[in-house]
Amino acid sequence: MNGTNSEAETQAGKLRMNGTELAAMFTAGAIALRRNVDAINALNVYPVIDGDTGTNMYLTMQSGVDDVTALNTPTVSVVASAMYSRTFKTPGGNSGRILSQFLKGFADGLQGNVDCGVEDFARSCQLAKENAYKAVADPVEGTMLTVITSVAEAAREAADAGRDLQLTLQLISDRAQETVARTTEMLPVLQEAGVVDSGGQGLAVALEGFRRSVTNETPDDDTYNIQTPEGAPSTSGQVSEEFLSAHAGDSYGYCTQFLVEVDRLDVDELRERVDSIADSAVVIADESSASVHGHTKDPGQLVSLGVSLGLMSKLSEVKIENMDAQRDEFFSSRGVDVQTEEAETDRRPSVVAVAWGYGIERVFRQEGAAQIVTGGNTMNPSVRDLMTAIDRTGADTVYLLPNNKNIVPTAKQAAEQSRKDVRVVETVSIPQGIAASFHIKEKAEM
Repeated sequence: MNGTNSEAETQAGKLRMNGTELAAMFTAGAIALRRNVDAINALNVYPVIDGDTGTNMYLTMQSGVDDVTALNTPTVSVVASAMYSRTFKTPGGNSGRILSQFLKGFADGLQGNVDCGVEDFARSCQLAKENAYKAVADPVEGTMLTVITSVAEAAREAADAGRDLQLTLQLISDRAQETVARTTEMLPVLQEAGVVDSGGQGLAVALEGFRRSVTNETPDDDTYNIQTPEGAPSTSGQVSEEFLSAHAGDSYGYCTQFLVEVDRLDVDELRERVDSIADSAVVIADESSASVHGHTKDPGQLVSLGVSLGLMSKLSEVKIENMDAQRDEFFSSRGVDVQTEEAETDRRPSVVAVAWGYGIERVFRQEGAAQIVTGGNTMNPSVRDLMTAIDRTGADTVYLLPNNKNIVPTAKQAAEQSRKDVRVVETVSIPQGIAASFHIKEKAEM
C-alpha cells in the first residue's frame, strides 16, 4: 500500500521511502562497493581464482545507478525497474548477474508503487532470493546466495515485528555480515584459503551502504572500508600461502559472457544447455533475451549455442576472458611466481586494444596487448568493459586503443574514471591500432 509521512511515522521512525530516497540508497551501495573493490577482489578464490568479483559487482551496480540518477522525481517502481533493466543488460561475471537478480526482486516487489515501506522491502528481498537461486544452474551454499537468503529472512522478521526502515536496514546489514563470516565454515575451498566468500562480502558491503543512506550518513570514503564482524576470517585478502601453493597450477579456461535476443526463449532449457557445456553457469532472462555466463575450455561452443537459439537470434555484449591469465595476475600480486617473465612485463606500460575476430586479436597479442576487449562497428564495448580490462593489466600506465571512431568517446570516459594512468590513443581503425601497438611495444623495449 502506498502512503505518506505522518505524525506516527515521526514518532516511530522512518516508515516509508520515496523514489528519490530509493535511488540514493542504491547510489550509496555503489559508493560502498567502489571503496571496497580491491578488498573484495582479494578474496576471490571461488569459483575460480581470478580476482574480479569486486570489480564486477561495482561496475554492475554503478551501471544501474547511472541510469537512475537521470530520472526526474521518480516513483520507487520506476527507480527499481531502471536499476534492474540496466544491470540485466550489462552484468559482470556470475556475481554481477546474481546481483542483477537481487535487484530484480525490488523491480518485481515494488512494481506500481509510488513509495515503499518495510513490508514492501521484505517482499522484494524474498523475490530477490527466488530470482537469484533460479538463475544459477548449480546453487552452492556458503556463497552470495546464502547471504541473500539471510537477508530475506531478516527483512521478513523486521516486517513481522513492525520495525521502521532504519532498524530494518540495520538488521539486514548485520545479518548479512554475520552470514558472510560463516561462509568459511560452509565451503571447504574458503576454509582452505582462510577467507570469506567474495560475492557474499560484496553484497554485505552494498547493504551497509544501503543502511547508511537510510540513516542519512554522509558517504565519506574514509568510513567506507567495511569489514566482516570481529573474529571472522580475513577480509583484507590474506589468502593462505598453503592454498596459493596448492592451486598455482590450476587451469580454468575462459570466462564467456554474452547477451542474446531471440523471438521465443525457453529459459529453463537454455540454462540446462549452458550447464551441460560450461561450469559456473548463470543465465538470467526475460521474455525475449538472456544474459549468459559460463566457464569453459572452448568459448566458441558457448557462443555458438547463443547463435543457434533461433534464426533471428542476435548476440551482443560478447566478452571472452582468459581466466588462467587472471589467475596468474592474482598470484603474481601476492608474490607467487607463476609466470615470472609476465609479472616483470606488467611493471611496464600495458596496452588494451578493442578488436573482434581471432586473427586480429592474435595480431594485437603478438604486438604486446595485455588485454583485448571485444568490439567493432556493430558491437561497441561499454565503459565498464574497458575499465575491467584496464584493471586487469596489472600495470600502472595503460595505453588504450579504441580502433573505431565510435568507441573513442567511451574510451575517454573509461580513462577519466580509472584510477590508473590511462592514455587513450585515438585510433579509428584496426590498421591504425596495430601500428600504434607496434610503436608502443618498440618504445617500451628501448
